[in-house]
Amino acid sequence: METDGGGWTVFQKRGDYVPQEDFYRTWLEYKRGFGDLQRQFWLGNDRLSMLTNQDSYRLRVDLEDFDGQKRFAEYSSVRIGNEADNYRLTVGSFLKGNAGDSLSSQNGMQFSTKDKDNDRSSSSCAQVYNGAWWYNACHEANLNGGYLRGHHLTVHAAGVN
Repeated sequence: METDGGGWTVFQKRGDYVPQEDFYRTWLEYKRGFGDLQRQFWLGNDRLSMLTNQDSYRLRVDLEDFDGQKRFAEYSSVRIGNEADNYRLTVGSFLKGNAGDSLSSQNGMQFSTKDKDNDRSSSSCAQVYNGAWWYNACHEANLNGGYLRGHHLTVHAAGVN
């Protein structure tokens, strides 16, 4: 990715593609990764763990809405634990960006999918919000939730729009 000087590794990509890639998937699918690297994909939690534990990396989240409005958030570091630790997220301090800080509250959380609930909620956040994530109880970000096309009225955190 060439943004902000380049050198970034993209581990998740979503977009307005047809057919739409389904991100409401199982633990095994997130472990291995899925999708088309040219369109929509999740790189895989095993790969994320390996990559983020071999060196120190900053994290940048880039977002664009259907009107072409762009937002971003950048963090000082990111590390994903191994499968034995349920791919625990360790994220550093929020550095900058106009998207706000929606990951600090997930710091230290383990990854949850529709078939493996590791969040702190009495319900399964991954099932309630239709997507896998490092949920706390439940979240401020849901970038693997349902992809909601175009303008719409929705309840809080129903998906990516």
